[in-house]
Amino acid sequence: YMKRENWIDWAKAVGILFVVMGHSSYACEDVGRMIYMIHMPLFFFISGYLFKTDKNYKELFLNSWKSLCVPYIYYNLLFAIFTICTRMVKLLMGSDVDWTFSFFNPLWHSLLGVANGIFDGPTWFLLALVWCKFFTYALHTNESVYKKVGLLCLWGILFTVRILCGIQFVFAIDCALAGFIWFEIGHLIKLNIGRFIYYPSWCWILLVFVGFFVCYKLMQINGQCNYIMADVKGGLGIVATGMGLIGFFSLCKLLNGVNSKIVLRISKASIVIMCVHMLIQGPLESIIHYQGNIIITIVGDIFIVLVLTAIYPIVQKYVPVLVGGRK
Repeated sequence: YMKRENWIDWAKAVGILFVVMGHSSYACEDVGRMIYMIHMPLFFFISGYLFKTDKNYKELFLNSWKSLCVPYIYYNLLFAIFTICTRMVKLLMGSDVDWTFSFFNPLWHSLLGVANGIFDGPTWFLLALVWCKFFTYALHTNESVYKKVGLLCLWGILFTVRILCGIQFVFAIDCALAGFIWFEIGHLIKLNIGRFIYYPSWCWILLVFVGFFVCYKLMQINGQCNYIMADVKGGLGIVATGMGLIGFFSLCKLLNGVNSKIVLRISKASIVIMCVHMLIQGPLESIIHYQGNIIITIVGDIFIVLVLTAIYPIVQKYVPVLVGGRK
């Protein structure tokens, strides 16, 4: 049994808000660009930190299938039905509908797991996480050094092909190749350091400012990372993301002593928020036009997070398949 670490709940709660914010339009373009530098890497990092290699391959597969693959299937099916219904309404109202663009293209992307273009965009992360788990499991449970080196070489070759040729791989393998960097770092930190080493608060405060500042400056120089496109912006981009994560997790470390029930609930509901928020953002924007302003937009995004957090217990009780059996 592993004691719950409060900083992780803070990281997941703030991180999932970043995911929602990343799909909004802010008056300051740098808000979205900075979010993209760290919002998915931090979830890969957390997943790696929490990952345990105490299962065999069969158990790992069954667990991944139930907790990640099945939700991927159902969320994309839900969004496919939503797409059909909204397009039929448009037809009834006399509007033209491009079925190829709005339905058939997302359909084959979703079936093959080609991440950029699936029905429920954020669910690519669920597929990528499966590959990260198996790769890290193989690295940390196989006694043969040669096989470990071979796995790392395979990762390097596939990642290089993806970057140079721009070919999108099926089942979000390309996203996993990029995300594996942070998944493995998170797992290694857990193995070698365990819980965060104690430092005075002023050190964490300094790291918050230094981490975010360096990440921002490097982003301006080198451009924005995009993990759905397996685009880490090279070595400089990895450094930028790493500094952003240092700033982010230092902030979470400062918040570690603050216990909040709402933060815990948001943390537990993160899979629902990640996979459903885009279903709410569009209609909400159509009704109240909340996007385009810094303060109003973030209030709208917080509202979406709170609404989905409120319905999470209902989903967990009556449609547990959507949360992968999580408790």
